[in-house]
Amino acid sequence: MSGSVPVLATIKSEWGAIEESPVIGKDVLELLSSSMYVNPLAIYREYIQNSVDAIEEATGLGLLSGPNESRIEIQLDSDSRVVRIRDNGTGVPKEIFTRTLIALGASRKRGLKARGFRGVGRLAGLGYCRELIFRSRAEGEVQINEMRWDCQRLKKILRDAQFTSEISDLIKNVVRTRRFVDSNYPVRFFEVELIGIVRHGSDALLSNSVIADYLAQVAPVPFSPAFKFGKHIESSITAKVRCGNVRIYIDGSPEPIYRPHRNSFDVRKGLTDRFEDPEFFDIMADDGRLAATGWVLHHSYRGAIDRAASIKGLRLRSGNMQVGEANLLDAQFAEPRFNSWVVGEIHVLDERILPNGRRDDFEQSVHLNDLLGQLEIRTQELSRRCRSSSVKRNLVRQFDFSCDRISSALAIMRQGAIDRDQHSRNFDGAVEQLDKLEWIAGHPAFDEAEQQLMNIKINRLRRRITQMEHATATHRRLSNLTRKERELCQHLFTLIYQCSANSASAKSLVDKLLRRLNRD
Repeated sequence: MSGSVPVLATIKSEWGAIEESPVIGKDVLELLSSSMYVNPLAIYREYIQNSVDAIEEATGLGLLSGPNESRIEIQLDSDSRVVRIRDNGTGVPKEIFTRTLIALGASRKRGLKARGFRGVGRLAGLGYCRELIFRSRAEGEVQINEMRWDCQRLKKILRDAQFTSEISDLIKNVVRTRRFVDSNYPVRFFEVELIGIVRHGSDALLSNSVIADYLAQVAPVPFSPAFKFGKHIESSITAKVRCGNVRIYIDGSPEPIYRPHRNSFDVRKGLTDRFEDPEFFDIMADDGRLAATGWVLHHSYRGAIDRAASIKGLRLRSGNMQVGEANLLDAQFAEPRFNSWVVGEIHVLDERILPNGRRDDFEQSVHLNDLLGQLEIRTQELSRRCRSSSVKRNLVRQFDFSCDRISSALAIMRQGAIDRDQHSRNFDGAVEQLDKLEWIAGHPAFDEAEQQLMNIKINRLRRRITQMEHATATHRRLSNLTRKERELCQHLFTLIYQCSANSASAKSLVDKLLRRLNRD
């Protein structure tokens, strides 16, 4: 039959493994280092994270007796542009030193509940210095192992289109190792040294205060002894959270870095607030296991907390290290801005919920969605607190504004310089504002004690208004004028008030004119 399409028999085939090996190019190294992190300060988080794991391991082996013996030292040399980070954890044994530090995405810590388990965090410094050095000595070893990454050469090769070899050849081109003996080093340590730090923006990577503030927020460091709720919070979550608090010292400071929380804080310039007792809560997964535990420090919720306080936002932590920034949970609130009014933390405990490689969020999963869904119950309650506080503050502002308007109207009437019609309008306006005050005082946003205080003020204003209802006496400075002159002056003063946008300024001008009339 002409035009018919031939019917082809179905051809069956089977899947097979690929025969060629994948090519892993040099650009992978850049993606796993400088391109991995948006905030340059993240390099400190990555190295501190590894130090915390090493210290926790040393504690488990009995090499450290507890967190008070832990020590991470950060030395900054701004003149030479050098940073050195050293911990007293287990160190890396010589037999695995090189293999461990050149491995990419092959961490020996995966599955061990360690904070760093992807094997890429140690590369964080590659894009931020001219030379990256690792040094270590494990317990019982004599020699110190050292590895140097030539970051300048690395960048040159990454830009070289002619270099087409795989990543293993690239590493061999830029990495050198050696062993040496030096009694000036601790008997057990791990150290990262970044030489020739690249300037970024305000040079935050070499700023003592900026680094301290950043680590105070993201690292597992203790609360300040001066913070009265610190021990309560730590004791309440320790049974559930692997805190692993460490002591971090910068530039030989005798005081370690503490969490930024204090008993009082600045909401904004000129407005200080204080914390109340913390509220604790647990979040359960669908299968009944504990997914997260958290705490919130309540206060007066007077608005977004000043960024300089370094405490705003309900923040997520994993392994007691912060994940993401302070605004990560903004979308969980009824209004995103309310998250910046809140102070608290959620410690994620479900091992199925993991931070992503950049640690700026968690890997998307059904378990994360379940957690966020459960958390929304808390964030909506916090949103209601913020909304209630916002409504209350607006009502207080309206109350104070109406009180000022009544006082201004009464002061003008007492001045005795306006005509009868304006006097009557001022009186009616004061009564109208008094009615508004009574409505505000009866609003459910205020408790009984607050309503009582407002009613005392309202009653005081009511008595003053009643006294002025028929008080239309002419100002003594106008009493010596003829009736026509007096009426003319009162009409003029009334016009000043009516045409002025500011009654206080108008009253000041009328007072000056009255004094001038008295002199004349």
